[in-house]
Amino acid sequence: MSNKYLIVILRFHGDVLLTKPMIDNIKLNDPDGEIDLLLYKGTGSILEQEKSIGEIIEVDNASKVNIFSRIKKEISLWAKVRSKKYNYAFFLTTQWRVVPISWAIGKAMKSAVDDKKRKKSLWTKSFSVIFPEALNNHIIQRNLSALKSLGLKVFNEDLMLDPVPLEKEYKILSDSFPFLNQDNGYCLIHPTSRREKKLWDKEKFGELISLLVNKNFSVVITSGPDLHEIGYVDEILKNADIVDEQVLNLAGKTSLMGLAALISRSKFFIGLDSVASHIAASVNKESITLFGPSNPNNWKPWSNRAKVIVRDDLKNIEVGDVISLVEEMYP
Repeated sequence: MSNKYLIVILRFHGDVLLTKPMIDNIKLNDPDGEIDLLLYKGTGSILEQEKSIGEIIEVDNASKVNIFSRIKKEISLWAKVRSKKYNYAFFLTTQWRVVPISWAIGKAMKSAVDDKKRKKSLWTKSFSVIFPEALNNHIIQRNLSALKSLGLKVFNEDLMLDPVPLEKEYKILSDSFPFLNQDNGYCLIHPTSRREKKLWDKEKFGELISLLVNKNFSVVITSGPDLHEIGYVDEILKNADIVDEQVLNLAGKTSLMGLAALISRSKFFIGLDSVASHIAASVNKESITLFGPSNPNNWKPWSNRAKVIVRDDLKNIEVGDVISLVEEMYP
């Protein structure tokens, strides 16, 4: 009988994508192993078509559910994970919510991430092993240390999405938007992030797009589905000196898989500290990422083709800093 594995990551889209090297290494350790993910609802779409994943179990973000509904759903979740009879479980986030999930799983080998706020014996005794937080290592390296903590080998640290679903997704998009089929290609800019403090000035993004167009680059601009993000892109384009034939605005019009497909076919990618930059790394695309408040040692795009501009405050990144890196790629 094959082993069953569960990865619990109750965070956001980018965090989920960064579990992909874990998943691949589990398969290298145990080709017949069955791997499930336990995620917040809607955060696993980027991995839904990965053949190595069995079931994606989705739960509501507890803060958005009333207490009575939450208790009912949690009891149902505990019953589900118990019935799956997992052999290994990895807990990559430190909400107290995962403790009863661990208890429900039962006798599996269970590894959980350390946290200075979780030193109580209730936490440490709820798992087989506690593995260290990232500190100055990358989150991917931290995640892989969870495998080592339960005796599994790490064969590589590569972050790679399956290209086959992306090809199918790109075909759909290119049929819908002829702009994507032009001979000189396009660069892709994703100027939005879930957190406002990670945003760059709208005026600077507008100036950047104008300069790229003047250098004969066609530009595709994207965002998430949130109306605030779509409006942010509209404001950026108002500050850009362009005509419609030079820029394709797809803000809010693609899924994450569609975004990955577009990035995979672009000349290069420019973005912020967000899932889009991690997607660029996962499709091995040259990229420029603007970093402000986050620790790039933990969160930079995991690729040797990724260039990162780091300032304590994003306001201190100038358009010229970005253009200089573009000119290094395309002199």
